[in-house]
Amino acid sequence: MIGTLFCIGLLAGRYGMPGYGITWIPTQPVAGQPTNLSVLRQELSLFAPIHREGQDTATVGLSIRNSMFFTDAVLPTSGRPFPDMLWDIEAGMAYSHLWDNGWTTGVVVSAGSASDEPFAQSNVLVASLALYTAIPVGAQEAWILGVGYSPNTDFPYPLPIVSYYWRPSDDVELNIGVPFFAKWRFAPDLTAEIVWIPIRTVSARVTWQAPEIQGFRAYGAFDWANEVWFLADRTDDSDRFYSFEKRLTAGMQFDLVYRLRLDLSAGYVFDRFYFQGKQYSDRNRDRVNVGSGIFGAIQLRLQF
Repeated sequence: MIGTLFCIGLLAGRYGMPGYGITWIPTQPVAGQPTNLSVLRQELSLFAPIHREGQDTATVGLSIRNSMFFTDAVLPTSGRPFPDMLWDIEAGMAYSHLWDNGWTTGVVVSAGSASDEPFAQSNVLVASLALYTAIPVGAQEAWILGVGYSPNTDFPYPLPIVSYYWRPSDDVELNIGVPFFAKWRFAPDLTAEIVWIPIRTVSARVTWQAPEIQGFRAYGAFDWANEVWFLADRTDDSDRFYSFEKRLTAGMQFDLVYRLRLDLSAGYVFDRFYFQGKQYSDRNRDRVNVGSGIFGAIQLRLQF
């Protein structure tokens, strides 16, 4: 069971929970250039089980992410205009098999296009793969070993999956290693969660479950996030276009009918920059720094 849930979790971690979200970051100045930049982001995620029989489980997913930029900024090294619109469109499948000895083997595959001109040519196509085996050592404990690769992450090389999953009680859940995950209900109405995915993806959240209001939650969060695309007209096919930012968020969630959840949030986004290069060490090439400021977001998601 642990191995199957881990497989679905990898797919959800890549695509997000099923539903739609929109984020608006108003105009902020671009450092060193006589212009500003604002961005409107939209995200649609879908995934659902398609097969569950005996010891086999399969789930498919689809993710469409779109970022629209409003700016006259240029990439300073190459002199090309900052992209007006960027897309990340991917579809994938997660499959797991439970062996007779209790081990679970899983695979998550994904393919699509992440670019300003998606599917225009072969150099904007992307494909990712994760393979793992979960080895149980108790009812709520397991070693998880494997490898994952995705070309549109901030570390575009194969990464090991090495972690120990442990759930000692209903209040504590840990995945110690790579990737790292921890969840702790440290008070009857308060839960803390943290996720770290190599190398520069961090999400931390504290949620308050209102005891007197059914289906209402409030939360505070910190996120260090990044996105990666392939510009269609780049001169070097190994170059990527990177986005990095950090966010402090306060939000409210409302449980609706049919397991839908409405999430309203606002916050402060900072340490924002974009660049074009082969990897993070190239972050001073074609770099565009954008000022800090407020943002707002609305999401409608399906909960499991």
